[in-house]
Amino acid sequence: MSTLPLAEVRRRFFDGDELPENSVPQPILHSWRRCLGLGLSAARLRPPERLDSQRLAHRQQDNADWLQLARPAIDALFDSVVDEGHVVIVADRDGVILNQMGHPAFLDRAERVALLPGMDWREDVRGTNAIGTALVTGSAVRVRGSEHYLERNRQLSCTASTIVDPQGRMLGVLDVSGLPRKLGEAQQLQVVTAVRHIEQRLFDEHTRSLHELRFAPDPATLATPRCARLAFDDDGVLRAANRAALSLLGLDWHCLGQTRFAGLSGLSMEHWLSRHGSGVASLRHSGQLYSASLLPPRQAVPHHGSVLLHSAPAAASQRRPAAGGQHERASDKVGRKQDLALPPGMLDTARRLLEADIPVLVLGETGAGKERFVQALHAASSRAAAPLVAVNCAAIPEGLIESELFGYEEGAFTGARRQGAKGRLREADGGILFLDEIGDMPMSLQARLLRVLQERLVVPLGGGPGQKVDVRIVAATHRQLEQEVAAGRFRADLYYRLCHYPLTLPPLRERGDVAQIAANLLLQHGSAGRGITLSPALADFIRRYPWPGNLRQLDNLLRTLLALADDGTVLTPDHLPASLRGQEEIPRHTASTLHCLLQQHGGNASAAARALGISRSTFYRRLRGGGHTA
Repeated sequence: MSTLPLAEVRRRFFDGDELPENSVPQPILHSWRRCLGLGLSAARLRPPERLDSQRLAHRQQDNADWLQLARPAIDALFDSVVDEGHVVIVADRDGVILNQMGHPAFLDRAERVALLPGMDWREDVRGTNAIGTALVTGSAVRVRGSEHYLERNRQLSCTASTIVDPQGRMLGVLDVSGLPRKLGEAQQLQVVTAVRHIEQRLFDEHTRSLHELRFAPDPATLATPRCARLAFDDDGVLRAANRAALSLLGLDWHCLGQTRFAGLSGLSMEHWLSRHGSGVASLRHSGQLYSASLLPPRQAVPHHGSVLLHSAPAAASQRRPAAGGQHERASDKVGRKQDLALPPGMLDTARRLLEADIPVLVLGETGAGKERFVQALHAASSRAAAPLVAVNCAAIPEGLIESELFGYEEGAFTGARRQGAKGRLREADGGILFLDEIGDMPMSLQARLLRVLQERLVVPLGGGPGQKVDVRIVAATHRQLEQEVAAGRFRADLYYRLCHYPLTLPPLRERGDVAQIAANLLLQHGSAGRGITLSPALADFIRRYPWPGNLRQLDNLLRTLLALADDGTVLTPDHLPASLRGQEEIPRHTASTLHCLLQQHGGNASAAARALGISRSTFYRRLRGGGHTA
C-alpha cells in the first residue's frame, strides 16, 4: 500500500493524474471511477429524499420474512459493537435503509449525514460507501473515512456485506458504521460472520424438503457454518447452494436447475446413499478431494436420546380471522416464531385495547420478554405495516430524552442540527410508539407526555407550530408504578392515563414447561437444520432452574450453546458454563409432584416420564425417593 496521504490521492484522482500503485484498495478505486463516470460531484449532493413513514413501513413489510430470520444474528452483532460506539444498519436490495440501531453518541453523527431509515444509500446516489458499493460488487466492503467518494462522509467508516438467499437472490445489506479511528478489520469480520449465520438460517428455511450435500476440504468443518452446502430435489437436480459451495466448485448461481448430483459426484443419489448412507465419504471434483455427507430432507423429529418439544396448536379463540384477515395471519406467524408462552388471550386483549386507542401498559420483570411481546402486538395489529418506534426511557440520558421524544427546531439549543430533528413521536405518526421502561421517565417530561396523550399534538423544542400525530401508545416497565406514584417519582395523572387495563407478563419460571420454550427457541435459531437438540438431562435442568434473568437469560444461553456446538450435538448439562453447572443440584421434583403428574397421565409412568424428559426408570426411582441421578 502506498504511503501517500489519502488527501493527496484524492486530489490527484479528481485532477485526472496517475495514481501510485496500491495507493487505495482496488475496490475503492473502481468505485471512485464508477462514480466519476456517472458525473457525481464529490463536493455536492442533491438534496436527499427520505421515504415517508408509510412507504418505509411497506418496505419493511416486504422484507419482513428474511428480517425475522436474520434478527438473532443482527441482535448478536449489535451487542458486540454497540459499546464501541458503532451503529448497525440493515438496508434492502435497493440500498434503502430499513432499520438502524446503535450507540446514541454516534446516532447523532449518523443523522447529520442522513444515515437513517428511509434514506437511499446506493452507490450511484451517494458515491462510494459500504452499503452501495457492497451491492454493486456483491461482496464484503470496508470504506474508511476519506475513501468515501463524498467529502461530507469523511467522518464515517463503514463495513458491509450483502445477504443472499440460497437461490442467489439479493435480499439486502448488513452494515456497521462508526468513527474512522474505531472501525477496522475486527468489525468487518463480525459483519461477515453475522451474514454467514443469516445465510445459514435462510438455507435451513428454504431447503427443508430437499436432500443436502455438505462438503469441505477438512472433515472437521463439516459441522460448522463454514462448510459448503448444496441442496437437491428428489430427481437429483441442484436447487439451492451457499456461497462457500459455489466458490469451492468454481460455479455461479446459474448452475441452479442445471446441475445434477450425479454430475458432481459421479454417482446417483440412490447409489451414494446405498454405499455411504448419511455418513462421511470422499467427494472428488475437478481434481480436488473433499469430505462429504448427504443428508435426507429434514424433519422436526428428535433423534434417539434427545428432546425436541412441540408447541400445542393455538386455542380456537385465538385463531379466528381478524377483519381483513391479513393482520391475524401476521399474528399467527409471530406467535409461532417467537413462541412467547403467553397467558391465554393476553395478546388478543392487548390488540383489542390498541385498536380502541387505549394505551397498553405491559408490566413484568426485567428480561421477561416485554419487547418481544410488543413486537408481536405490532404484527398482530391493524398497524403492522406502519412504524413501530421504540424509546428506552432508561437508556437515554435525561438531558437528551426530551429532544429524542419531541424533536426540536433549528437553533433550539447549542449543538442543535441546522435542520432540527423530527423526534420519535412524529416518526411514529400512523403507527405505534413503544415507551420501554416508562417508570424511569424523568418527572419533567411526564407532564408533556400526558399532554400529548390527551391532545395528540407535538410541539418540538424551540417552539414552532405543533403537529397533530396519530399514534397508539404501548408502555412497559419492571417497576411497581403504584409505589412510584406513592413515592412521588411518577405522576398520578399519567399513571391513571396509562393504567386502564395493565397486562402482566409472567416471569419465565411461571410460563409452564420452560424446556418446551427452550426447544422452540432453539428451533428459531436454526437448531433443526444443524441437528442440535436438548438431552433429557439438560431439559430437566432447564425446568428446575429459576431463571432470574427470565426469557433474555434463557435465550442468550441457548444462542451461546448453539454457537459453541458442532452440528448433530445433543446438548447436555456438561455444555453449560461453569457458573450454571454448579447449580445442577437444584431440588428435583418432589414425590407428591410426581404422583400428581402420574395421575394426570392416567397412571402411565412412561407418559409422565416423557413429560419430564427423563427415563421411566429414573421416574420410578425419584417416585420412591431413591436418589437424583438422571
